[in-house]
Amino acid sequence: KTIGIILGTLGRQGNPAILGHIRSLLKKHGKKCFVLLLSEIFPVKLEKFPNVDAWVQIACPRLSVDWGHFFRKPVLSPYELNV
Repeated sequence: KTIGIILGTLGRQGNPAILGHIRSLLKKHGKKCFVLLLSEIFPVKLEKFPNVDAWVQIACPRLSVDWGHFFRKPVLSPYELNV
């Protein structure tokens, strides 16, 4: 499985400490991952990465809850990944 990690670049949404934690967690569980820097997260942007099985977004805290149903692949918050 390949997990894309989105680090938000708009304002102060992206948190490098959370990014480090997520990368360590995914590595510990044998998941391949990469980091994508985005100022805005739209379904059409993420669809350009068809080999990604799921996304973790470190940006808007409510994006996964309020807009997650618009994405074809799961878009998790850091909290959801940890649960």
